[in-house]
Formats: sequence, C-alpha cells, structure tokens
Amino acid sequence: MRARSLVVLATMLAALVTGGLVVLAAPAAQAACNPGEPCPPPGDGPSGDTSTLSDGTQQANYTAPTKSCSVYANGGGMGMSCVTIGGSGASKTLREKYGDQKLQRCRYSEIPPSIQKPENLRPTEGRYMLMSCLGNIDFDTYSGGRERTLDLSIVFVLNGTDIEDRHNGITDFLWDQFEAGNQVQLPVPFMETRPNTTPIVGVPTFFTFRWLDPTTKEVVAQGPYADKPGGGPFRRLDVGGVVMQARATSVTIDPNQQGIAPVKCTPSTPYREGVSPANQRPDACSITFPRSSASARKLATKPIPANVDDAFYADVTVSWQVTYGDGANMDNLGTGFTMRIRQVVPVQEVQAPNQPPTVIY
Repeated sequence: MRARSLVVLATMLAALVTGGLVVLAAPAAQAACNPGEPCPPPGDGPSGDTSTLSDGTQQANYTAPTKSCSVYANGGGMGMSCVTIGGSGASKTLREKYGDQKLQRCRYSEIPPSIQKPENLRPTEGRYMLMSCLGNIDFDTYSGGRERTLDLSIVFVLNGTDIEDRHNGITDFLWDQFEAGNQVQLPVPFMETRPNTTPIVGVPTFFTFRWLDPTTKEVVAQGPYADKPGGGPFRRLDVGGVVMQARATSVTIDPNQQGIAPVKCTPSTPYREGVSPANQRPDACSITFPRSSASARKLATKPIPANVDDAFYADVTVSWQVTYGDGANMDNLGTGFTMRIRQVVPVQEVQAPNQPPTVIY
C-alpha cells in the first residue's frame, strides 16, 4: 500500500514533458511574437492550444528497486518524476507558491552556428535571432502542467527591441525545468537540402537534417548516431538506473502543394555527399520539384503565413517510439508519438544562359 501511494504521488507531481509543438523556420512563421516586435507582456494564464500540432502526453508507472516513477512522453519530449520508496512530501502549486509574479514567457538568444541564418537584407535595422517561448502553462500545478510547450522560431528583431532576460521566482523555476536531469526534449530536425542549398526545379533534392536539442541548441548524437556530425533522432535519459529511450521510426516531408506528393523517409536519411543523384541509395530522402516556389501561395493545400515569401511551407513529421525500463528490459510507452514542425523550402528555377552569337568572318 505504501508503494502504491508513492506511485500516485509521483504521478501527481511529475514534471511536465519539455516539448510539445516545436516550430523551426526561417523566416519565422506562427511565432509567438510578430517579427521585430517584443514578446507579449508576461501573463499568468495559458498561451494557446497546440493539441492539434503534436501528440498529447502519455504516462505510465514504473517501480524500480529503490524508487517509484511516473514516466511520460509526448511529441516533443520525455521525462520522469521519481520518489524514493519510503519518503514523502508535498508541494504547492505555482499559483500558491509565486502568487501574482509575472512570467517572462519568451526569451531571445543568438542563432547557433550550426543553423544557417536567413539572409539579412536590412542589416542597419536589426538582425535575426532565435526566440524561445513557453506555452500552455497550467498555474494550478506544481510544475506547469503536462501539456507545457517550448516553441522556437527564428525572428527578425529590430534594433532597440528589449531582449533582456528577466528573473523572478516563477520565471527562473519554469525555465530551469528545461535543464533538469529528469526530462529532455527530443531532437528537432533542422532541414538541409543537397546537392544545392536552395533546391532547383527538375533536379532531385535530397533532404538531410541536423538533429538539435532545442534548449541547448547542440547536436544530439547518441546511440547509433554517436559518431554522426549532424547527430540523429535518438535520445536516452538515465536517472539512477531508470532508463527512457526515444528513437524515430520515420520522417515525412510534405510540401503542402498541389501536384507535389509527400515523401516518407527512413530516420537516417542516408545521403552520400559528392555522389551524383542517379547513384544515391534508393532509400535516400528526396523530392524532385516540378515548379519553383514563386507559385507557392497560389497552389498551396494549407495556408501559408503572410510573412513567408516565395517558399513552400512544408510539414516535417517525425514518428517516435519511446521505451522505458532498466536499460535491459524495456517496455513501450504508449503506441508511438508524433512531432510536427513547419519549415520553409524555397525552390528556384534556373534558366539556361543564353549562348553568345556566332560570328563568321
């Protein structure tokens, strides 16, 4: 009975999954703030519903020799909350603990070197930065609720915009959760195209990814991808012998355009650098675009945000399998999770150059 009550306590106090919707695009779209404008004033309530954009949280109880744990995951992250068998305790909700303190929901940081910045056509007016925003905070829970999200966008920030971090009890507590050892975000794919950095009409475009931790902005290279410079879709969390592992089972790219079918790829997207398109592996991830993105808005099958110009606005969907256990004996958590992000894909049409006239003397 004692162990059962501790399992219930662990479930109630489980820190929420870090993740949910992750939006990575350049220029930004569906951002929490308009480009060049400061984030909305800090509030004390939920910031929007993202349930249609990433899978909801699933939870299971797991009992190890010395602790009882609640393990959980959704389309953006996974984690666990454990209590030592024989201990007890209670915690206040955020509202009870911090009262009317205002939460700084969004923070700015420099774009990491591993991510290509959008071309800045207005360098005297501002620069592109990475904006991170907390969303779906439930202030009547201990840690913010299981549906909390961390949204990332690349935005153009005008000179003079207030980008300083604010510090108070509730802000530091919620932002520090993303650095805690008992929860991690799943690697987020930043799309790269080969052999051309900007796809060309009629030429096979191959897709590869850099798999980054959206909090640290570092490449996640674990498990079978430990030796890959761009990392890979695998994440392992080990807290005192309780292990959780997430691995991607597929990646689907959908340009959301009439006449351009989506492509479903293996997670490793095995593109061979320096090899001609005809000699790439059959399972390499590719699309041959039949037209440029100049017509993207006219032929889109899903709305394109107003600040995305001359580019397809693609869905990138990653299917994840999450397991938990002692590392040797692992059980599936749920039936799988889906991460959905949006990313711009500009496609250009290259005209054959005119040949000089032939002059006969």
